[in-house]
Amino acid sequence: MSRRAIKTIIVEDEPIIAADLSQQLQKSGIEVIDILEDGESVLKFLESSLADVIILDIQLYGDLDGIDVANQVNKRHDIPIIFLTSNTESRTFNRAKLTYPHAFLSKPFRIRDVLHAIELATDQNDGDKFEEDLVSDAIFIKNKDSMEKVFFSDILYMKADGAYTQIKTAEKEYVFSQNMKTVEEKINYKPMKRVHRSYIVNVSKVDRISQGSLSLYVGKDQIPVSRSHREDLLQLFKTL
Repeated sequence: MSRRAIKTIIVEDEPIIAADLSQQLQKSGIEVIDILEDGESVLKFLESSLADVIILDIQLYGDLDGIDVANQVNKRHDIPIIFLTSNTESRTFNRAKLTYPHAFLSKPFRIRDVLHAIELATDQNDGDKFEEDLVSDAIFIKNKDSMEKVFFSDILYMKADGAYTQIKTAEKEYVFSQNMKTVEEKINYKPMKRVHRSYIVNVSKVDRISQGSLSLYVGKDQIPVSRSHREDLLQLFKTL
């Protein structure tokens, strides 16, 4: 059985670049379902149609730039985003990475790089994909050529690293190409609490709390706690 074509939208305000990219993607079997020039059109489009991946420029027509659009998409949908931009200055990159894109590619682009990014973002290349089964207290994670069952209660913490997420247990570390927002939605386990933009911790595994600059210790691993999470976190622990 053949896989269905990956559906993407291109958000690009330079028509020549958009047309060239669309042509190359469609030659490679990617279905381009629309080409849009501004952020407002993207949000409106996604109200009635969804794509498997969004290829997004940062400089766009209108009031919203690509990073603004990515933030709005992340709040409303679970669609991977690939930035394709000529604006690669540090300040822009630092803003962009806070949206946890699956890739940040610079122009002029190589179609091979774009295709690789799409494959990773949509997990259609049997990459670091993990699958759920009917077991409600565990998840199956792909590790090399097998799927390993990991109980939620065995997870120590999860760490975000750009478009990747690391899951740490006492025995192993798993790294795969899913952003932590997606992982958090799949792992429904009450003791897993977000303590930082980049960390979700199984609070039942916390061994020590450092109160100076508040941080947690899970075994020997030190995990920072952001100011916005401190008060709620401390209320979870009984203290003397």
